[in-house]
Amino acid sequence: MKVGTFFLSSLPILFVLFSETFGYTWPSWTDELEDIMYLQGGFFHRGFHDGVSPCTFSTSRSPFRNGAAEWIRTAYHDAITHDKSSGQGGLDASLRFEMDRKENTGTQGLNDTFGFFSSYQSIRASMADLLALGVYTSVRECGGPVVQFRAGRIDATSPNEQGVPEPTTDLDTTKQQFAKAGFSEADMIAMVACGHSLGGVHGNDFPEITGNNSEQSFPKFDSTNGQFDNAVVTEYLASNTTNVLVIGPHDSNSDMRIFTSDHNATMRTLTNPNTFRTTCASILQRMVDTVPSTVTLTDPILPVDIKPASIKLSLTNATHLRFEGYIRIRMTERQKQGPIPEQLELPYKDRNGNQCPACVITAKPSTFQGGSGLGFDDWFQFYEFGVDIPSQIAISSFNVEFNDESHDNGGNGFPIHHEILDQPSQSCLLNLTDMTIVAAVRNDRVNLPTYADLEVKEFTQGVVGAVSITSRKVEMQSTGKVLGDYTFFSGRTTVDARTGWFTHYDLVNGEVKVEFRSSALFQGGTSCPQIP
Repeated sequence: MKVGTFFLSSLPILFVLFSETFGYTWPSWTDELEDIMYLQGGFFHRGFHDGVSPCTFSTSRSPFRNGAAEWIRTAYHDAITHDKSSGQGGLDASLRFEMDRKENTGTQGLNDTFGFFSSYQSIRASMADLLALGVYTSVRECGGPVVQFRAGRIDATSPNEQGVPEPTTDLDTTKQQFAKAGFSEADMIAMVACGHSLGGVHGNDFPEITGNNSEQSFPKFDSTNGQFDNAVVTEYLASNTTNVLVIGPHDSNSDMRIFTSDHNATMRTLTNPNTFRTTCASILQRMVDTVPSTVTLTDPILPVDIKPASIKLSLTNATHLRFEGYIRIRMTERQKQGPIPEQLELPYKDRNGNQCPACVITAKPSTFQGGSGLGFDDWFQFYEFGVDIPSQIAISSFNVEFNDESHDNGGNGFPIHHEILDQPSQSCLLNLTDMTIVAAVRNDRVNLPTYADLEVKEFTQGVVGAVSITSRKVEMQSTGKVLGDYTFFSGRTTVDARTGWFTHYDLVNGEVKVEFRSSALFQGGTSCPQIP
């Protein structure tokens, strides 16, 4: 069965079958990456897999390129220069600064990869994490095993040392380079075999290997280029391979040298399809988890069971707040127990943390695209709600209840901050660069420090994607305009025109922080909306 068509796979991926996500509390800084990873299609889809779907597709639109292979190659070239003894290097996106090195010949695929990922890069999704997530996505899209994804990588701002083996690198040097990065001879063989399950060699990059310098010259590593499988192994052992790194010019037969380095012992074990899958899942995960010693990765990111989405609480008039958003329910296992719930009940607590008899919100299934979000192995149903809540009651948290289930986010409910409210309908972005952020602050908190932590992307000419992402403090001052229990505050700043409509920010009022808001809902035009 071809994976990636957004029908749930029948493959036995056990780690995604837990009904609860161990240790998860909403909100989490990993929420953005979890969305990118698991919402591959349908409602709320993030479209990350679009760059490699179908498996033979390339964002360059060239039939002579394979995006999935390029995503894996990019991560490999970035990670393999790690120095285990010093803790330097590894998967940190330093490759963006190393494109002029001979060891990184074939930069079109590398730059295409970084270019696609750059639209997902944010203060919560580093380029290095996206490289790792790209390996999971490309392997899974092509029918391969799950390469578990952990988050927390930090992007480098300068190049690392050289150390990517080239087709003409002798075996001893190649083994030394892998060993320096922390990989054994068997690891080396497995990593190359797994990585070369997809793709091939481009003649316009390596004409001395293919014998033809045209773009159309693209001999594949095996006969099943659109499927992640062990044909690269079985065809090699059967001596009917198309892999030019085996049968090409002698001095560039790097795959031949690597595969035979232990007299084909490792390759013979990989002839078993299940062994190939489990070995590739392990070695590719180790590859993407090869990071600088200063980096601490999270546990594997699992699909969240119950997750609020696009939650908004804003001031609409002098007496009421508007509370709206979605609740995402993971249905992968629940679907076996019967039809989806007809509705959700969201009992909530008031501004003081107290329950009240009438404080219950009903959420109905979303209708657009059936309200279903789809991943490679998961199905999520979205429920939507929108209610007006008296501002003197407000809301501080809510639970999610349906059928015989009750979910309280680990015991404290799903928290909502009513002390400071994001007001995108009064905020604006003029001329792509002139940004005004507006918030409503509860009147009893107007004397507390109030500001926005704005995501700032720095760019360097010739480098694809943001070189670094930091935060800028934007002071917010009272406008003097009061509406019921709230006073409007605003802060003005200048942003990069390339990222203006894709800027994230946190709102801070004293000890309270409303996190990861987006400028996408700001108003445009020639002037900002009037504050009521």
